[in-house]
Amino acid sequence: MMGQELFEHPERQYTTYGITPLKELSAQVGSVEDLEELSEEQTAALEHALEQHPDEALTYDDASQLWIIGTEDDIERMFQDREDFVEALNNNEDPGV
Repeated sequence: MMGQELFEHPERQYTTYGITPLKELSAQVGSVEDLEELSEEQTAALEHALEQHPDEALTYDDASQLWIIGTEDDIERMFQDREDFVEALNNNEDPGV
């Protein structure tokens, strides 16, 4: 489980989990309210990112407002660790333990 310092800074988590933030793509595409409403340019930018990283997963991280890319396992582990941190807090447990 991640500690509070790491939890409070989503972008710092990427190094720990081997994930790459795609800041340029994030600026081009923005958040993912509805994928069906993306422009052709936004769709092309997402497709290009996937072509550049064919063996990795692409997803949007609401916590940092960035598109990120990494292995599916690493991304899932990061999101799960975040959920575990919040769950520990909700259960009055020390999330750093």
